[in-house]
Amino acid sequence: MKKIELSAEEYRQLSDFITDWLDDKHDLQIGQFEAEFFLDELVKKMAPALYNKGLDDALAVAQSNMLTLEELLDLEKIVD
Repeated sequence: MKKIELSAEEYRQLSDFITDWLDDKHDLQIGQFEAEFFLDELVKKMAPALYNKGLDDALAVAQSNMLTLEELLDLEKIVD
C-alpha cells in the first residue's frame, strides 16, 4: 500500500478538528503540534485498515457487477 498523503488543507482541517473535539468533548486543550502528532499517528495506524476495507468493498461491488453483466450476456444469446 502506498503512503496515505493528505493535502495541506485536509491536514489542517483534521488537525483543527482534533483540537476542537478534544476541547469540546473532553475539556482538554492541546496545541497545533500535539494535534498534528496525534493525527500522524492516527493516519499511520488507521489508514491501512480503512484502505483495505475500501478495497474489499470495491471488490465486492465489482464482483456483483460482473455477475450482473454475465447474467445479461446470457440473456442475449442467440439460439439457432
